[in-house]
Amino acid sequence: MNPLDEQSAGALATVMVPKANARQTVGEIFSYLESLASEFDSIDYIYVLDNQKLVGVLSLHELLSAKVETPVATYMTTDVAFVHRSTDQEHAAHLALAQSIKAVPVLNDDGTFFGVIPSDTILRILREEQTEDLMRFAGISYAADDRIAKFTLREHVSTRLPWLIVGLVGGLGAAFVVEHFDALLATEIALAAFIPAIVYIADAVGSQTQMVYVRSLVQKQQSSITKVLGREVTIALVVGLILGLLIGSVTYLWFGTIALPLTLGLAVFATVLFSVIVAVLLPWSFNRYGQDPALATGPLATVIRDISSLLIYFFIAAAIVL
Repeated sequence: MNPLDEQSAGALATVMVPKANARQTVGEIFSYLESLASEFDSIDYIYVLDNQKLVGVLSLHELLSAKVETPVATYMTTDVAFVHRSTDQEHAAHLALAQSIKAVPVLNDDGTFFGVIPSDTILRILREEQTEDLMRFAGISYAADDRIAKFTLREHVSTRLPWLIVGLVGGLGAAFVVEHFDALLATEIALAAFIPAIVYIADAVGSQTQMVYVRSLVQKQQSSITKVLGREVTIALVVGLILGLLIGSVTYLWFGTIALPLTLGLAVFATVLFSVIVAVLLPWSFNRYGQDPALATGPLATVIRDISSLLIYFFIAAAIVL
């Protein structure tokens, strides 16, 4: 990423923050803060440097409770969380949350101190990123500012239409699948009544899994793909078994035959399993190749789940009913 990218940590950092060296006393730092307080953009922390290298940090709260004659090295924290100038703003904001810090230090590529992303900027980043993800979940191309309420008709259409076209194509694909199995539906018309249930289960389970996994990706909390997939598949096996038994039992009591309940039970089980696998692998693939994993949610994932769930349903039905 270019260090001058407007969404990089370096572009958002301020250099106007309190700096000290480890040999200075607390009293000297107090005098320093009093003389330059109006010039600082952030005074949540005092950053302790040695040859421009960040060696420690001291909060204002810790400074106020320290003895004035004591060197700041006595009180500073040496295990300091930081980002580099080229780090994406979203990672910097999530680091602040994960480490419970009010401001995030930013270093140059050579490890020297550059500046700090202050708390108000972190809050703004989190709000923008949340808005971006919500827009993308809804299939709306993200607008990078607050102008969306003042968009022209053309701008509203251009931000919403692309993913709706993807959804429309997916709908046509689903219709093609249903039409392809019209002979099967003619044989067992009750199969058509449960198409919405099969599609809904696929979307609901997939959306739940994607929400959890994408959140872990953007917060850099993810484990290896093997561990994540293993955990989610295990969950899917349990959930799919329970839902499959439920729909199979209800439809058996309802229709009194075995073919339809068996078809529905197996279809729900297989659909849940497949939807979870797609819900993990799709955002993982986007993230691996440098794309926002949130792009793998919303309309794109919905189209994949809808068509695949119908194919699974009809293939199982064809094997059992015909």
